[in-house]
Amino acid sequence: MKKAVIFGEYKLARILPVLRDRGVSDVVVYSAVEFDGFDVEVRKLGLDWTGGDVLDVLLDERPDVAIANPYAHGQEQLPLAYGEAAAKWDGRFLAHGAAFAGVACDKVTLHETAVARGWPVPEGAVCADAARLEDTVRELGFPVVLKEARSQAGSGRFFVDSAASLGGALEGGLDFPVIVQRYQQGSEYGVELVSSGDAQVRWPVASLGSLDTGLDPSFRARAMPAALPQRAAASLERLIADIEANFAPFGPWQIDFAVVDDELCLLELNARLGGLSDLGRVATGTDPHVVFAGLALGDGLPAVAQRMPAIELPSTETGQPLPESPADSNLMTVTARTPTNRCFVGTDHMQVNVTSADDTETKAWIGRLFGAGLLRCSVESAERQLDRARETFETEVRR
Repeated sequence: MKKAVIFGEYKLARILPVLRDRGVSDVVVYSAVEFDGFDVEVRKLGLDWTGGDVLDVLLDERPDVAIANPYAHGQEQLPLAYGEAAAKWDGRFLAHGAAFAGVACDKVTLHETAVARGWPVPEGAVCADAARLEDTVRELGFPVVLKEARSQAGSGRFFVDSAASLGGALEGGLDFPVIVQRYQQGSEYGVELVSSGDAQVRWPVASLGSLDTGLDPSFRARAMPAALPQRAAASLERLIADIEANFAPFGPWQIDFAVVDDELCLLELNARLGGLSDLGRVATGTDPHVVFAGLALGDGLPAVAQRMPAIELPSTETGQPLPESPADSNLMTVTARTPTNRCFVGTDHMQVNVTSADDTETKAWIGRLFGAGLLRCSVESAERQLDRARETFETEVRR
């Protein structure tokens, strides 16, 4: 292979070495943002592209391999276009097909599919207009969560706990159809996977902390591995098996779910890697983006195993150095201001991932991070997450 076209700039620094090592000398990146420094040709990615637009690019570029590499900010619906183009392209294109992209990129389709197939989702309904929305909210009772069918990460979701907040959401101009679901009070989890059609690899389940009314897990400490109650774990296995058998994901994907009273409740599917890929890399030593790039080139999927408990801390990028890291630790920082990270947009948000053999030292370091004004969650919540990850690692991973 000599030429690759990558649709999307996300985590490019971790994908390019795989291509270079395999002799791919000509790389064209269709990007939503401007950047330089990677010795690649950068061209503009249209955020409103259709499958026809993507197919035109493929016909013009004639790559040996094409890779769909979307991220959430502005690119959440592009897998629909990639899947449509992949079905018409006779070359190698690592992209999810239309069936999986449809349930992952459209929350209405996901909810309706889940109800039809018996996937556990919050009680709710699809609302085509404001009148139906108000009726459904009265039936369910407050609080509820509103989700626009096709929205980007961090937008299109609203916590509604009163008639006043419902009125505010309507006045803000909801994009119908909208899903109305009963608000779940429990713990949030996520798992990232890469599927090849006949095989699958997944990273350990991560705890995203307790669900909150802000609907934003990026402000909570996350930890890996996380233990699930037996019923929730069995439900997750059934869900993954059904998705693999009937929707055939091809590439990276992610499941976001809650556990409420020991039962799994599906919140979202995403047709991409996202906020857990850095934590997964630190925790296991196996980089999801490297596996993803290798699959695009025809590699098999490796085994993934947790090597140490890991915690991801929401932090602030101020330009000042972090406190000295714990002894014998593995520290990784991810900043919003690096264009190809694209983890957050237009913020000073930074994620800090760390593993350490000594939890006492790690907790002391978390305290120093807080003391420096760099921690966006409470010290106590971070320590709880670390303790749970350690317990899971010792009782379920090492045994």
